[in-house]
Amino acid sequence: MRKARKKLEASQANLKSRTVKVETSMTRASTTRILFLSRRYPPSMGGIQTHCYHMYTLLSKWVDVKLVALSRQHLIHLAWFVPYTYLVSLFEVLFRKVDTIYFSDGVICCLATFLRPFTRARFIVTVYGLELTFSHWLFSKLMKWGISRCERVLVISEHTGRITAESGVPEEKIHLIYLGVEPGTLTPERHKIVKQNFEEQHGISFEKEKVLLNFGRQVRRKGLVPFLQKGFPLLDSDIRLIIGMGSTGEEIPKIKAESERYGERIILLDHLDDDTAAMLRAESDVFIMPNLAIATDAEGFGIAPLEAMYVGVLSVAFAVDALVESVNEWGYMVEPGDYQGFVDKINEHLGLTPEERASRGAKASEYVRREYTWEKTAREYLEVFEGRV
Repeated sequence: MRKARKKLEASQANLKSRTVKVETSMTRASTTRILFLSRRYPPSMGGIQTHCYHMYTLLSKWVDVKLVALSRQHLIHLAWFVPYTYLVSLFEVLFRKVDTIYFSDGVICCLATFLRPFTRARFIVTVYGLELTFSHWLFSKLMKWGISRCERVLVISEHTGRITAESGVPEEKIHLIYLGVEPGTLTPERHKIVKQNFEEQHGISFEKEKVLLNFGRQVRRKGLVPFLQKGFPLLDSDIRLIIGMGSTGEEIPKIKAESERYGERIILLDHLDDDTAAMLRAESDVFIMPNLAIATDAEGFGIAPLEAMYVGVLSVAFAVDALVESVNEWGYMVEPGDYQGFVDKINEHLGLTPEERASRGAKASEYVRREYTWEKTAREYLEVFEGRV
């Protein structure tokens, strides 16, 4: 969950009837011209989509940017989008001025190998980490060949940087730029309505009960199934857990099965709209990230705990992948697999006085709002695009 979906859809309404977005901004403060290639863009939802949306929106205010983007979620659309993007890109580099080509992830960067013979433009790619763990030999080679043609390889965390270096990318090419974190928030009036409706629908009182929260795409690395088996039974019986599962994720059937034995203590949400997500972040006591370390499915950044800290809610997480960076000193890190230690940290935080919890939450919120703005991220990207870094 990042910027509210309504805001994204309102500002990108024309995408609803178009699969490919091709847009050109007007040059504002620089003569640099950027060709921005993205295989994931709103109204489809996800971390890469949010990143690309904010980068294009901000960069297009400062420089001339041509965006070629896929707005459909299903991977089957890559079968035609990749060759289409190549043809559009080839036309741009042959007949128009292009200073920088930005490949928004390692997958679309497969095109870099085939574009390099036709242009001297700077090639920049962002690597999220997961794409480097793909096992298909041909796709993996095409992607790594493409990344090797780039002057700069941007990574979203120190952990992703290590994965990238281990894949063979020279360290001098790798440059770390953190993503922005600005989740949607509600007006007090709207918050009150959403909260009241949720409490009535699910039989819960945020003022009277202790509430843990977890949401995201429920895949194995998120660790919810082992936590329900080994961690949740160790918690006091008056602690409740809300799990936003979404509509995809191979662990959903297992989560539903494990949750049945806890009855009303666990609330499962098959669909989590942005207003409800914003309310839950603000009202919950602790956000939990009981992740597993899986070599083929890394947590590249850890956006969810940062979004929780944005509104002053701290996280308890296993020290896995990039969660070590995102949770850092503002949350509670636990040795992976230590479920008793995980529960102890939850109880430790719940045992603080309201004043102590508010103080820690305020400091965490100030830190995220200062260090993880999208404008800061976009300006750092522009420095790379213009060859200043």
